[in-house]
Amino acid sequence: MSGFDVRSLDDVRRRSVAVIASIVLSVVLLAALIISRLGAEPAEATEPARLAEVSAEAVEAIEIERSELEYTITSVDELRALEHAAFYTDCVACPLDTQTIVATVPSGGTLAGVLNDAGAPAGEVARAVNSLEPVFEVRRLRAGQDITVYLQTPRDAAEDEGPRLTGFSFRPDIERSITVSRLEDGSYRAREMTAEFERELVRSSGSITTSLYVDALAAGSTDRIVVELAGVLAYAVDFQRSIREGDRFDVVFERFLDSDGNVMRTGDVLYVMYAGRGEPLEYFRYEAEDGEVAYFNADGESAQRLLMMTPINGARLSSHYGMRHHPVLGYNRMHRGTDFAAPRGTPIYAAGYGVVERADRFGSFGNYVRIRHSNGFQTAYAHMQGFARGVTAGARVQQGQVIGYVGTTGRSTGPHLHYEVHHNGQSVNPMALDLPTGRTLEEGEIPLFEAERDRIIAIRDNARNAAEVGDTPASRIVSAEGTPGAQ
Repeated sequence: MSGFDVRSLDDVRRRSVAVIASIVLSVVLLAALIISRLGAEPAEATEPARLAEVSAEAVEAIEIERSELEYTITSVDELRALEHAAFYTDCVACPLDTQTIVATVPSGGTLAGVLNDAGAPAGEVARAVNSLEPVFEVRRLRAGQDITVYLQTPRDAAEDEGPRLTGFSFRPDIERSITVSRLEDGSYRAREMTAEFERELVRSSGSITTSLYVDALAAGSTDRIVVELAGVLAYAVDFQRSIREGDRFDVVFERFLDSDGNVMRTGDVLYVMYAGRGEPLEYFRYEAEDGEVAYFNADGESAQRLLMMTPINGARLSSHYGMRHHPVLGYNRMHRGTDFAAPRGTPIYAAGYGVVERADRFGSFGNYVRIRHSNGFQTAYAHMQGFARGVTAGARVQQGQVIGYVGTTGRSTGPHLHYEVHHNGQSVNPMALDLPTGRTLEEGEIPLFEAERDRIIAIRDNARNAAEVGDTPASRIVSAEGTPGAQ
């Protein structure tokens, strides 16, 4: 079973076990006394007990001859208690009345703003925030992040003296916790606790009864995995027309569990299969020696194409390429693109890598983007509600990048995407293109790919059903080498 590693890089931690144990025990007993006296809420009343238990175990793990603290826990729920233990172990100058405030970073807000609003002095806030630099970039703090702020008022403080900032903590993601603590000399120290969850390779498979999204979720996939699955298939499957009841799908992916079997996050997709009309599509994940990751069929042909078949998800094909009766003008004329009806605000993706030639208002097309690709191809997107940030003339875009959102600007009767493809200056039917493939494997890579393909097939055939819940038997966990055992 993997666990948590808590690492401290400060030589000050070279102190005797007896001294640290006595300090922590004093803090715990005093904290329990203060909380009980103040009449803490029931949910908070259990914290001192958990803190005492975790702190005692943490102190026992200290090795006098090392400046490193290692501690292993078996439940994600204990991370918060460990966070408090780390705070009180570091904060050697805070056996006083401590106030805990949980605040949330507002949209457009900053960490310093949150600490100031909690009542921390500006000078202390600046020093505390600056101490984060070795472990966390403050600019990466996102709106909606919860921050636990610790404030205290010294017993000898003047009547007009407010509380001081003892420290704060937050979890930037499910696997990390950041704690900043005030030290005896008034400075602050930040440290990071990292969780390592149990890795499991699982298989989600089934048949289409409602939709790929709904049926894949029922088979144990997650939202993220369904998006990844659709992304791999997007070059060969028209999700607006090709999906049929009875079609089969199969996907193998990583997921990471806590000791209670709860799925904390998902990882890479290793294998994708879709069987509809025609030959089944089957793709394997392959990472080249230069680190580039792509998906290939069993013969080593890339799943990727120069352009995606449809640059939008969840839309209905509302008008084909060719002659039609124009719904606004009232007469027949050539329709040089394909229309996809979708709700306002639906994301629109760049069909391929390229350079934006224009992104502005363009006559009857309304808000319009045109992208130049390689091999003489151009794609155009019209009637958009608005443009994604950074999408301007001259900008380089990645395949699958959001470039704008569905709207009904220009000559339009309702929200939809008008999508065009041009090749060497001539419009072509986007749904009838035979496009060149993406990355091609070199001759020397073929044996390496075939070995990886066979390894993934072995994993697929032994992988646990993703829809199963409960404890994970060790014999059912398949490692990266395709043999039983936790990785």
